[in-house]
Amino acid sequence: MLLRLDSLQRHFGGVKAVDGVSLEIEKGSIFGLIGPNGAGKTTLVNVVTGYARTQSGQAFLEKDRLTGLQPHRIAGLGVARTFQNIRLFPDLSALENVMIGMHTRLRDDTVVQLATLPFLRRAERARGNDAHRLMETVGLDASEVGKRSAGELPYGDQRRLEIARAMALSPRLLILDEPAAGMNPTEKQGMRELIERLNRDGLTILLIDHDMRLVMGVCQQVAVLNFGRKIADGDPETVSSDPTVIKAYLGTGGEKEVAHAPGTIGVEQLQPAAQVRTSRVAEPEKALLDVQDMWVSYGAINAVRGVSLRVGAGEVVALIGANGAGKSTILNSLSGLVPIASGTAVFGNLDLTSAKPSTIVARGLVQVPEGREILGRQTVLENLELATWSRRDRAAARREVEAMMGRFPILGERRVLRASALSGGERAAEAAVAGRAVPRARAADGGRGFRGHRGDPSRRDHDPAGRTERAAGPGDRRSRLRARDGADPAHRWWPGSAAQPGSAPGVPGRVADSTPPPNLPTGWGGT
Repeated sequence: MLLRLDSLQRHFGGVKAVDGVSLEIEKGSIFGLIGPNGAGKTTLVNVVTGYARTQSGQAFLEKDRLTGLQPHRIAGLGVARTFQNIRLFPDLSALENVMIGMHTRLRDDTVVQLATLPFLRRAERARGNDAHRLMETVGLDASEVGKRSAGELPYGDQRRLEIARAMALSPRLLILDEPAAGMNPTEKQGMRELIERLNRDGLTILLIDHDMRLVMGVCQQVAVLNFGRKIADGDPETVSSDPTVIKAYLGTGGEKEVAHAPGTIGVEQLQPAAQVRTSRVAEPEKALLDVQDMWVSYGAINAVRGVSLRVGAGEVVALIGANGAGKSTILNSLSGLVPIASGTAVFGNLDLTSAKPSTIVARGLVQVPEGREILGRQTVLENLELATWSRRDRAAARREVEAMMGRFPILGERRVLRASALSGGERAAEAAVAGRAVPRARAADGGRGFRGHRGDPSRRDHDPAGRTERAAGPGDRRSRLRARDGADPAHRWWPGSAAQPGSAPGVPGRVADSTPPPNLPTGWGGT
């Protein structure tokens, strides 16, 4: 037995995030940990790795006691992890990020490290060679991306880079927290193959993910958490058909209607094929957001090349495309966070190419970022109140915050809880609600707003205020279906190139030539 957890507990106020959880993970296995949003999965990992202190219970890595140790001590014992929200050093190169993971190999002697002795240079070169090897192991071309800043890499490559950094610790246990979130089907298959390859090399893996088919397909054992408690534990087939698990995912009565938890068997067995409409959508006569021939570059790399799009008032528009296509760069550019090299972008009568981010927000263009960037030390209520900072009518602002929490009851229940204690799904909801609370918000950019969610939380939610919404999502099938069902027009994005707009369901281009370019990424195609 490699990892043993005995009755671990971690509470945040009245929220029992981890409530007496016991697990045993065998050496050399792939162990899955699943559960609805807010079930306590990431909190349990934080307790095991020392990021959160346990209030009772014990954790052992073979004979080594982990409980009470600092995170660096636990890492030194051989427990490495990735994070639900990527935590790379964005301004360092990809190679440097991996080498940082080798800190346990360095002698804690500053004088020796500053010296230019030949044997120290040899050791540094050896670490660089190891970093190159690890990058190649996870599927990154070290010669191509090694010198690039980690923050400039596509989302999928950042995920792989984080795994390479964790592998640099030479761990006994590798914990992967939603490694496939935001990936398209081809990338998810690559992630599965990587996990299986690492396991064949003798590595024990604890996998957390909302993609049931990935977890059930790759894991030998699976445990299920719900409201902080373990409700099931066993092989994938047994767990997926457990009535308690089905009830946790579908609610009361769900166990009477289906035989397996959602996503644990082929999607074709659970739902009929989507009906595809072929209607075309006309361009809006008057655009609230008008982007023409926009170019954005990171140094010599053209991330966005000649993009044009128009969004009318009251529309729900989807931006979809494979990882690395330029979706997040477009949103960041329109929010004033990344400079626009050329072209025009106008929101109302505001020139976005020269406006400051604060001015853009004050005019009502709001972004809900991919990383769920909320203030962790502030409470849920304080985060929402902060979004109304410029509202003169404080009473009206308070009423709107209360109304928003009424639409998201889980946030209302956690209003006095620190935002850092929220689950990934709850943080996404908090960020979305905060975006809507901004004064005169008329448009919202949502970077992978459904990443890490279970089920299909994307029911179309028309804003009574008539605000325009724009959401960006990855190129996987479920995300494309969500974009189709929730959007009026949709724009397809090839890597950095112009959009092919059309009606959402089939996205049948509104332009004369809707044929994808010849360098279409593998795995990105129609639904």
